[in-house]
Amino acid sequence: MIEGIMRILPAFSEIETADADRFEQVSLRDSAGKLAESLRDPLAQYLGGSTVLMSAGNVADPLDEAKGPVVPFGFSTDGEWAWPTYWAYFVREYGTSVPSDFLMHAQSRGFTPVELDDDEARSAADRIQQLLEK
Repeated sequence: MIEGIMRILPAFSEIETADADRFEQVSLRDSAGKLAESLRDPLAQYLGGSTVLMSAGNVADPLDEAKGPVVPFGFSTDGEWAWPTYWAYFVREYGTSVPSDFLMHAQSRGFTPVELDDDEARSAADRIQQLLEK
């Protein structure tokens, strides 16, 4: 069982959600293009391949709405960090930077996605919920 403090990547202010005020917000436009090209694929694979706790379909890309609803919307985790699932898309498509401590965390795991078992996923979801209720 994975235990300890859960950290959450911020949400993007350009993507509207009913509970946006519960998350730290950053600007997608300001973060795009700041990640080294060599990190895009491995980091996107880590973000997109780790455990999905909730999936709610797709939303429009706020940087190119002509693409239609191509951005996955949900919530993922590796048991220590959690993030809106769309992070993988924006890292791959736009080279969106992540906080340096998260990047070091993913690098320390060799960018190998984490698949939690059912008990670990439930525990992670409970810890995320507790954080969001504060």
